[in-house]
Amino acid sequence: MALAAAVTADELYHPILNTNPAHPAGWPIRVIVSSQTEARHNRALWAPTHLISMRAPGSRLLSMIELPPERHLELYFGDTTDPDEPDAARPEAIDAAFAFVDRLPEDAHLLVHCLRGIGRATALTLGILARYMQPEEAAAALHALRPEAKPNRHVVNLCDTAIGLKGKLAKQALRFPAKVWKPAKS
Repeated sequence: MALAAAVTADELYHPILNTNPAHPAGWPIRVIVSSQTEARHNRALWAPTHLISMRAPGSRLLSMIELPPERHLELYFGDTTDPDEPDAARPEAIDAAFAFVDRLPEDAHLLVHCLRGIGRATALTLGILARYMQPEEAAAALHALRPEAKPNRHVVNLCDTAIGLKGKLAKQALRFPAKVWKPAKS
């Protein structure tokens, strides 16, 4: 317990980029990606300044982190990979997430989480990363953040389309889950 109390937010939220001129405020991508259960259990330790929560319509956030509405984006879509399902993610959700990220200040500590598993959270995080680095670099960074990631394919496809990567991000998502990350062979 004493070790956990000694950990600071800066130690938990390692910047992925030293500089990020592509972000409006230069945010260096300080992010944790998790499930709701992990977020709830670690809310005091992680103490994010900003939060993106994904959950299916009709579900509830249980004892979550209290942040003002301008610092907490709630997205409502299920974990389905079928784009024709009524609760499937839509492009508007990805646009809202990217707009939220664009408003983050340089010193933001972002927590991205979803209810039931980590598929949507890791997929959206992969999309966020891919806005600032090449798809393979984004996938390697996601693996470093969350080695057991298994990004929701539909959400990844929406991110891929929104960024204009023409399937390159979706191709990287197929490499998950991976115990050890190896650069792709050309």
